[in-house]
Amino acid sequence: RLTSSDRSFGSVALNCPTMSAAAADPVLELTGWKAEPLLLSRLPLYILEGALELSGLCIEVYLAENFLAPRGLYIKLLVLPIIVAGLKLIWCLRLALAYCRVHGRDLRTAIDRMCGIHSRACWSWSAAMLTCMSCVLMVWHAIMFLLMTSCSDSPHRMSHQPPSSAARSDAVKVVLGVSALFVIVNWALWRDFVAHCEESQDDAVDLRLCDAVFQLHKSGTIRMRKYQGVASEPSTSCVVCLQEFDATESVASLPCGHVFHPTCLHKWILQD
Repeated sequence: RLTSSDRSFGSVALNCPTMSAAAADPVLELTGWKAEPLLLSRLPLYILEGALELSGLCIEVYLAENFLAPRGLYIKLLVLPIIVAGLKLIWCLRLALAYCRVHGRDLRTAIDRMCGIHSRACWSWSAAMLTCMSCVLMVWHAIMFLLMTSCSDSPHRMSHQPPSSAARSDAVKVVLGVSALFVIVNWALWRDFVAHCEESQDDAVDLRLCDAVFQLHKSGTIRMRKYQGVASEPSTSCVVCLQEFDATESVASLPCGHVFHPTCLHKWILQD
């Protein structure tokens, strides 16, 4: 199909919107904020919640070290949630960085910067993974809450000096409050995912087609460059929308020598 004649291109010219009226390029539907808009809208919340949760867990470690007994038991129980919360926060920041690297860039730059983390599969997997992490943390905070409710108020010796009963009681209350808070927060994140998780088979098929076009870019079959760099080509207008090229705009070229507006080429391939 990539070597079809001008007649084939012209047959879809009326169905392809001009560049001035074109919406977002269909290949950019591969990006996570198109494939998983819910995750993108929640990403700042995930980052804020992850930072607060990690801080809360560090506070619990400090209190367990100085005021609670058996100290070793509590610290060991907090190791796993700290690791999970840390990984959750790091991955959310990685997704946000990937978004910022492509968002608002021109099509040529966006395609050059796009990689596996921008795929629908990666963002769908990330949404499920973050929800699973929230479930793990919810269970762990619930365990800490139950342990704190059964914690006696009798003084314990730690570091050769028993903390005051009031200080230990305050530490227990803080751990109870932090644990209860993040049980509720992680439960809310899980319920939000379950309530809004929808999969459209038609959208998935369209995105697979867009992925095929994206692979044509990565393989070099479709090459993007400034029009002035291919000014020696006989065509001075896009053979899909029939508009003249500007001297400095980016165009997409095929091995057969035809030159297009990138969005026009993508939509023609997808429609044909």
